[in-house]
Amino acid sequence: MKRTRWTRRVMGGLLGLAFAGGCKQQVFLEPSDYKDAVQNANLAKLESHPAEAIVPSMSQPGALPATVLDPSRPARYLTLKEAIAVALEQGNVGGPGTNPGNISDALSSSTGRGASGTDAIKTFALDPAISGAEIERALSKFDARWINSITWNKQDQPTLTLQQSFSNGDTANLSSTLAKPLPTGGVAGIVLSTSYLNLSAPPANQQFVALTTSYTPRVQFVFEQPLLQGFGIEVNQLLTGHPGSTLISGLRPSGGQGSEGILVTRIRNEQQKAEFDRVVNTMLLNVETAYWNLFSSYHNLVAQEDGLKQSLDAYSFARERARIGSFRPQLMYQTKAQYHRFQAQALTARGQVLASERQLRGLLGMRSDDGTRLVPIDEPTRVPFQPDYYQVANDALQMRPELAIIRQDLKARQLDLILQRNLRQPDLRFFSSYDIAGLGRRLDGRNSAEEPSFNALQGLAANQFNSWTLGLRLDMPLGFRDANALVRQAQLNLHKTYYYLMDNERKTVEIVADQYRRVIQTNEEIKFRQAEKDALIEYVKRDQELRVAGQIKGEEAPSFTFNLIQVQQNLAQATAAEYQAVAQYNIALASLEFAKGTTQTYNNVTVADGPLPGHVHKKAVDHFRARDVALKLREHPADTISLAGWQPMTEYPNLPADGGPAAAPAPQQTKPWELWQPGTGLPPGQSPRPMPPAGQPSAPMPRPGAAPEAASGGFAPIGTLTLPKRTTVAAEPLAPVNSPRESGIPAVDAPPLAPILAPR
Repeated sequence: MKRTRWTRRVMGGLLGLAFAGGCKQQVFLEPSDYKDAVQNANLAKLESHPAEAIVPSMSQPGALPATVLDPSRPARYLTLKEAIAVALEQGNVGGPGTNPGNISDALSSSTGRGASGTDAIKTFALDPAISGAEIERALSKFDARWINSITWNKQDQPTLTLQQSFSNGDTANLSSTLAKPLPTGGVAGIVLSTSYLNLSAPPANQQFVALTTSYTPRVQFVFEQPLLQGFGIEVNQLLTGHPGSTLISGLRPSGGQGSEGILVTRIRNEQQKAEFDRVVNTMLLNVETAYWNLFSSYHNLVAQEDGLKQSLDAYSFARERARIGSFRPQLMYQTKAQYHRFQAQALTARGQVLASERQLRGLLGMRSDDGTRLVPIDEPTRVPFQPDYYQVANDALQMRPELAIIRQDLKARQLDLILQRNLRQPDLRFFSSYDIAGLGRRLDGRNSAEEPSFNALQGLAANQFNSWTLGLRLDMPLGFRDANALVRQAQLNLHKTYYYLMDNERKTVEIVADQYRRVIQTNEEIKFRQAEKDALIEYVKRDQELRVAGQIKGEEAPSFTFNLIQVQQNLAQATAAEYQAVAQYNIALASLEFAKGTTQTYNNVTVADGPLPGHVHKKAVDHFRARDVALKLREHPADTISLAGWQPMTEYPNLPADGGPAAAPAPQQTKPWELWQPGTGLPPGQSPRPMPPAGQPSAPMPRPGAAPEAASGGFAPIGTLTLPKRTTVAAEPLAPVNSPRESGIPAVDAPPLAPILAPR
């Protein structure tokens, strides 16, 4: 009983320690990490199970892709930083930088020995690693080789002469060679061999030593060195293979066959890294362009829906006046046609939003049936930026990865010329060997008094038998016709690559000049587009005041109505054009950085070799999500903010039949929309940032902000809130610098305010 009690105590203590130590830290796995683990398991299975069939993936039933008739999906609010993070992890590069913002729908095609055509960033990330392994292949031609062989032979032939009596019997040979190809092109080696002989009919002549069984150990030192062609470390770093050896039979290079040589292979690796930088720069430009295109598409939709509301108001007004006889019926039908035109334009704008979202999704590697809709929440900048043209041009000539690729190719052409000139020299080789041999009836054991010298290894150590060889070998083609032709080709290719570099540098400067002009032009367009919109808004406002006051009557009504119809159309176009100009200005800034080759620095992206550092436990996307959730109220300035809610059109209302009741001034809504924060201290002309409501479903399209007085009846105050106090400092104008994101421009990556109040 006592033993049982102590056993229970010990087991209980061990279990207690296990629970105390094992539960000290929570063990969890992020969803993205779990997904990567599953994918890596699939890759490992592909490596180890080649006999299994590769079955197609299955598209699981879920939410259908949004259409213009069914656009309602929960919103996924997306910052530009998060979009870039998603694209870098799982996205696609998209089209070339000359037409940014577009995805590539081309599928892979066969090259005869494989498939190609994908633009997934994960595939491009493997190319530098593949070229890095090529460097190891090129270096392997200098690796030492261990060559071993063992043979047995039995011969039984009729003997006619004394010489043949030494051939019949059992023979064996064991050879072990350690050869080291030298960087200078030569070979140094040690050959250890042992020969065994057992004569079946040894000669009876007393003049010969009667050794029926004998062992002959041998040690041979070998050295061989080219003196002209293939001589030197530099040339052997350029040769595709090692010159080899004529003394050591069976010696072949350890590897590197088919590579371009060590120096050129390293250049190719640098070119591949530069190519990956070019791909990343292109993807970053495409992502930012698609992001701002989606932003402007949303604003275009809002402008068309605002015009739709205003045209409905104008039609209701004209219809009532026509019913009482104040207006002619033609005015009613004219306003009715205007309403239907806005219906079609709003539907087209909704389709443009879905198309722009598809472009962004394609660049982010996201499917369209995930049940959400992407809503950009970063504010574009409107602050003028005046770059230093000559500094930008110099940066482009230095930083563009495309130019780095050509410069590396020019360096490879220089090295190729050195390699081809080496072929003009004859192949003259110096070779030497030193041989030590021994002989005995057995390999080891003590000598007897009768046979004091028949231990083979002792005879080898005594160095009684040694031989040496020195020699020269010359191999020279008469005329060197092939070598001279190769040298001429190398010279012409060098000149061709140089002209190629000069032309690309000229084009780079011209691209910078074009982007320099575009930045200035797009920023100036914003002011004029905004002034046009403000003037049209003022016209609509004054016209509405006259109509409410009843001052439009008689012969003035037709002209006022016609002008109002035209102004409503112009206002929708001007509003859309303003935000399109804002988007184009931000795209021009990104394109300027792309022309400079500093897109990665502009977006705080770093490309490095190897896996992520050990301190990085989360993916970038998970980090941004966790950071946004963790925002607190005390991080925001103390202001009393008026919140307004807006409900977009889920269905466009049909006009009532002529003679029926008047149409409602605003269409009916079915779902609430997110919160907006007008008047939050943004720079003049910038729209406020949307705020997602807590626990509320989202309607199909966002409502980019405008001041309540500038909205066309779409905003209604729904409450106020007070944020904790924080000291703010007025921004001062800064001198122009090289990057707009370093010049005091409002950051586009600021997180949105957390939702405080839901719509009532």
